[in-house]
Amino acid sequence: MGLLKALFGRQSKSKTSESSILSTILRIENQNSLDNGKTVILEGCSALLLNTTDHPFFEDIDSSLENSAKNLVILNSKLSGSKSEAFNSCWILFKNTFKDKMVDDINSFSTHMADLGLADNMTAAIFKSLIGDHITYWICNYRTSKFYPMVPIGNGSRDNDLELEFGEMSAALGVPTEPHENWYSLSDIPF
Repeated sequence: MGLLKALFGRQSKSKTSESSILSTILRIENQNSLDNGKTVILEGCSALLLNTTDHPFFEDIDSSLENSAKNLVILNSKLSGSKSEAFNSCWILFKNTFKDKMVDDINSFSTHMADLGLADNMTAAIFKSLIGDHITYWICNYRTSKFYPMVPIGNGSRDNDLELEFGEMSAALGVPTEPHENWYSLSDIPF
């Protein structure tokens, strides 16, 4: 049974196998964006976004992450966490220069969270990239198993034209891509 099916109890609508959904983001690495010819460079940082509840995991994030890391057989990424009281959310940050290892760690950690009974708390996996001088976030919505780009430009605004261009690029590379009307903004990404 695939991770996303285990988490949400339904088959992904994507043609990509459930176990490799997050790995598809690696396809954008070193690609040229469509119009500006800038190369996509995935950064060595990503995050898992969770909605907080009164579950003990969220009481002391640092201790919970330390205990979780001990329970995972192999974890290659450096973990850290932060809570956003304003949005009732928690960010689990992954840092690793080996992007494929980082994706594997997010998959392992997501499975661990599901085992703790927190599957419904997982909202998205977020990956940071640079495309020229544009910081771009690639957000994998855990409910739909699809990605979309977000290009913040300050003051809570986004560059919609670049997002559309980058969305077309990711779809052309076979990355499962959300329909544009589902490209929601995240305002408190901590990296």
